[in-house]
Amino acid sequence: KGVPRAVQNILIVRLDHIGDLICSLPVLPVLKRRFPSAEITVLTGEEGKAILAGNPFVAHLVTFSPNWFSRKRFVNPIQFFRIIYGLRKTKYDLGFDLRGDLRNIVLMILAGVRYRIGYGIGGGGSLLQKRYEYDPTLHQVELNQKLVAEEVVPKSNLKPEIYVMREEKETALKKLRAHGVPEKTQLIAIHPEAGYPSKEWEAQNFRTLIEKILMDSQNTVLVFGLSKARQVADFFSGSGRVINLVGQFSLREMIAALSCCDLFIGNDSGPSHIAQALGIPMVILASGTNEYEKWGVWSKSSTVLKYSVPCSPCQLEYCNVEGHPCMSQISPDQVWQAACSLSALSRP
Repeated sequence: KGVPRAVQNILIVRLDHIGDLICSLPVLPVLKRRFPSAEITVLTGEEGKAILAGNPFVAHLVTFSPNWFSRKRFVNPIQFFRIIYGLRKTKYDLGFDLRGDLRNIVLMILAGVRYRIGYGIGGGGSLLQKRYEYDPTLHQVELNQKLVAEEVVPKSNLKPEIYVMREEKETALKKLRAHGVPEKTQLIAIHPEAGYPSKEWEAQNFRTLIEKILMDSQNTVLVFGLSKARQVADFFSGSGRVINLVGQFSLREMIAALSCCDLFIGNDSGPSHIAQALGIPMVILASGTNEYEKWGVWSKSSTVLKYSVPCSPCQLEYCNVEGHPCMSQISPDQVWQAACSLSALSRP
């Protein structure tokens, strides 16, 4: 049985994390071209509001952070049934589980999605009307595209995009000025955090890197993060050229501020994917925690520093090898040289 011809409502399920959602963004224009009269709803986590705000291809956004993906580990079951009830009202003709997860497939069934497409590698393939073969050699963005385009499109041809309104950017600039950022400067964003400690470069390395960046008086460093980044930012307390923005911005405000930056340097994390979707040159410090080649950024204006270690991919939250070799082998000087090659930073 083929895909319905008269498709009015499409549901995309992407409930995991920021990077996963950004790897899914290129499917939206493809779906809109295939089904121009259809309205697309994206079911995603709370952080998806900031990522998808202003996206012209998304008609409706439903947010839900389930226990199996939420790092908070608790979700009120009443919320789950409210979400299901709300989705059932729309009567979706077509639904895509981009992850290949049994729980997402069951959710689509409960939501009354008539025609379900996915991989089913986590079980539940028989519950799909159209099941594609999962190719573990492909990058996530290519796997996502395969489901909606019905063919493999090379990742080099796929570009995620986050939409920042002019007013948002102007507001972000005003807020940066209020924090002491001069008008004529080169802005370098530093994000020293990641989802797990195993993916983080040491704070001392970031501090050494910032000292190198500050050798050029034209540079101003913006340090973003939630809490751990204070170990980096507080070291430069009193410096007018290192702006401590840790915990100062919402995710959407951070996106707007990043859109003003000339360079992004950080660990493999959600903000690194955000920087790619904003088209910012990047230097990414990748650990051996996962197979970065299948999950990481793929922008032509990015440099990824990654060391091969025998324990990779470990999938561990905390490194269990003395010295954390996959990250400790990356030196501040290597990161600095990569940054200079990508941008207008001048070598000392």
